[in-house]
Amino acid sequence: MNSQQKKIRAAIIGYGGSGKIAHAYGMQANPEFVISAVCDLSEERRQEAHEDLECAVYADYHELLSRSEEFDLVSIVTRSDTHCSMVCDCLNAGIHTLVTKPWALNRSEADQMLAAQKSSGKQLFPWMPMYWSPEYGKIRELIRSEAVGDVFLVRRHVAQFFQRYDWQTEKRFGGGYLLNWGMHIVQPILGLVDSPAKRVYGQLQQVINPGDADDNFLTAIEFENGTRGIAEFTEALEGLPSFMVQGTRGMIRSDEREITLLQKEPDKTEEAVRTTFPIEGKPYGDEADIYKDVAQSILNGAPFRATTESAYYGTTLIDAIRESHETRQTVELRPPS
Repeated sequence: MNSQQKKIRAAIIGYGGSGKIAHAYGMQANPEFVISAVCDLSEERRQEAHEDLECAVYADYHELLSRSEEFDLVSIVTRSDTHCSMVCDCLNAGIHTLVTKPWALNRSEADQMLAAQKSSGKQLFPWMPMYWSPEYGKIRELIRSEAVGDVFLVRRHVAQFFQRYDWQTEKRFGGGYLLNWGMHIVQPILGLVDSPAKRVYGQLQQVINPGDADDNFLTAIEFENGTRGIAEFTEALEGLPSFMVQGTRGMIRSDEREITLLQKEPDKTEEAVRTTFPIEGKPYGDEADIYKDVAQSILNGAPFRATTESAYYGTTLIDAIRESHETRQTVELRPPS
């Protein structure tokens, strides 16, 4: 496709809450897209999509793919255990493919999808919205400017307190909070620390949800340059700062609404200099901005900031966290095969 083509003909597989509120919204906010079709197992959702978008609807995504020449992009917003097979089918049908989080349940699935991407020559877009987060972006900017000196600790924390009763509570469907939240919590640390991860310790819990999948997780990551990363999701009424970065000359603390920069030389007695930055925009990134970048990548070959390489790195870490929990041992990270 080139920039002379006016519209990217898109299809959405999965028209639940995220398919409608995040992905359809993101496409509709950008004039480069036209939503040509929606696929969903639910007749009610298909009817809703037809009314909302005035597009074709399908109950079986294989039927949609039989008309692959009519589509330039498919966005997969389905249950986690279906991602790998659907992504491979869409790529092999010759369609650029975006897949919601988690893009893969494990490294083996990621390998299969990357092989399909390579053989198809089409683009694969992992859904990693934190890379468009204004909070994450400002913290990354401050770290890179050496505002707090040499960073030796990056902590990411999210707390919520409610039960859920859907497929996310069951392992057989790819449920669990490590997979569901990993791209929001583990992945940002990997983007903020400019050094490869060396070893990982992880611990999972199932506390308040039914089913058999984790609803709490904690991991400590040691990077080759000595930096420590801590990522945590906790079922709690109140939590810690969403980000905390400690350096040799100060710290960064954020709560999704405001970032506080504290600067101080450790050998001085003066009070720390405090600077605050309000966070404007969606804390997990605006879907309209993400789809704007998807369009530029498809039409003009612009780099897409959520690369498959970074997503693969995150999957490798999540695999290691789970292995550490199961073996009760620290896991040395293996390089990609």
